[in-house]
This record gives sequence, structure tokens and C-alpha cells, in this order.
Amino acid sequence: MIPPAVLAEAAGGPATLLTVEARPLGGDGAATAAVTLLTGTLRHGRKERSFSLVRKQFQPLTEGRHAAGSHDERHWAYWRREPLAYASGLLPTGPGLAAPRCLGVTEDAVYLAHVIGRREDPGTAARRLADWQAGVTPPDVPWLARHQLAQRIAVSELDWTAVDAPPQAAAIWSRRRELLAELEAVPPVLSHGDFHRHQVVAAADLTVVLDWATLGVAPAGADVAHLALSTLDGNLVEVYLAAAGSRLDPGAVRRGYRLTLVLTAVSRLHWMLSRGLRPPERYLAFLAREIDAAGR
Repeated sequence: MIPPAVLAEAAGGPATLLTVEARPLGGDGAATAAVTLLTGTLRHGRKERSFSLVRKQFQPLTEGRHAAGSHDERHWAYWRREPLAYASGLLPTGPGLAAPRCLGVTEDAVYLAHVIGRREDPGTAARRLADWQAGVTPPDVPWLARHQLAQRIAVSELDWTAVDAPPQAAAIWSRRRELLAELEAVPPVLSHGDFHRHQVVAAADLTVVLDWATLGVAPAGADVAHLALSTLDGNLVEVYLAAAGSRLDPGAVRRGYRLTLVLTAVSRLHWMLSRGLRPPERYLAFLAREIDAAGR
């Protein structure tokens, strides 16, 4: 059930598995087959000790509008990206921002240290995100996700006459191709791709970021836009810029942030309204302010 090399990494040397229990965890990524918490005991040398680790398994999509992209290395839904990412050494390891410690990678799974902690303060997450992105150049790697927002919008047809939405939202959607073209001009950074408040955990002195299946290249400001949309905190982009200092162009970051935010937010708004769901408190007011700022 657990590869010997993974046990050895967890134990700090060759180990024998004594007992193991498996408990399913939630996991709804496009390529996620299962996420399982594995706990039990092992023997390392003459000592017995307990262990706890997470196995995340992957498989390609077989249906839905993104199924074709599941085998495309540059599509956001490419099914093998997360194992490749953990094996590549591209993921952050601190100080500040880090991926979960990887204990082993197989063809269709990764074994990770079990991260335990509280939800990270959004401002701290924004600062550490900026420091990581400003300090690394996007590598020329074929399996990094490209143009995730454009890929999603390309297969989304939204009927705004069927929902009771503010007219500004439909107006933004009608300009989506123009706005995506503007996003193309924003300098790129190495991007998590789904950086929101449920993905960031405060563990010791690190901000540990979960779920790297959409690792890719994105416009500067895109990741902090996802964080802001998940918290409805419009000040996070300024926190991000203060941490980046002169290493990133503030104007480009603000443009990437606002274009990503409004395009993502209006499509989510349509999804909610079309299913009879009430938008979160303050969502509409937050979106209206960001649309107004994007038009300046």
C-alpha cells in the first residue's frame, strides 16, 4: 500500500510497515482520483513509531468540457501535472511559502507530509506569495499550465438573459475576448493557479499551499486576485505589491489582478445565479468596486 521508499523518507531511514489505516479526505480537483490520509505504525531500527501521511492519486478526466485538455500538457486540467511538479523541484520550499513536503512520487500519485495547522492570515499569504513570485523566473517547462482563464472561458457560454445579474457583469462578459487580450500583455509569473483561502495553511513559520495541479505561467497579479475573491478583501493587491517592492511592475500587477478578478468573478456569479444560489454576503458590492476600478 505504501512504497518502501516513501516509508523510508517518512521514517528517516529504512522502515517496516506494521499497521496502517486509510481514511478518505475531500478532494475535488479535475485530475484528482482520491485523497487518503494514511496513519499507522512502522518500525525504524529497533524503535516503533507512529506515522501520518497523505496519498493523493490522479487520473485523467473522461467526460465534461475539459476532458480533452486532460491529456494536453499545457491545459490547466492536465492529469499528470501535480506528480511532475513535485518531482521537478519547482515548488517552493520556504522560507515563507512552501508546498507540503513530498515523501515520494509514483506514476499516478504523490505521497505528502500531513499538514496540520490553521487557515493562514490572507495578508501573510499575499506577502509570501509576492516574495516567491518576485524571486523566481518562470522556467521553460512543457507541462506548465498556460492561459488557464482563457481556456476556461473558451468553453463557457453564459446566457445573461436567464439570470438576474447586475448589468455591469454582463457587460464585462461581453468584453471577455478584449480583456483576455489585455491580460496577454501582462508580464507572466510562475503561478499556483488556484490560490484561495482554503488552500493556504499556517504551519509553524510557513505558509503551506496545497493542491499544485494547476501550476503554470499566469499574468502577474492573477494569484492574488483569486485570494482576494475568496476573501472579498480588495486591499490584498496592495499588500502583495508592498512585499514585491521594485521586483514587479505595480501597474502590470494591478492590471493582471483586476482583469483576472472581474472575469473570474462574473463567471462565478453567473454559475451561482443560474443554480438559484445566493451570492456570498458582500460579493456583489465587492465585484462592483473592482469592475469600476478595472475601467479606470
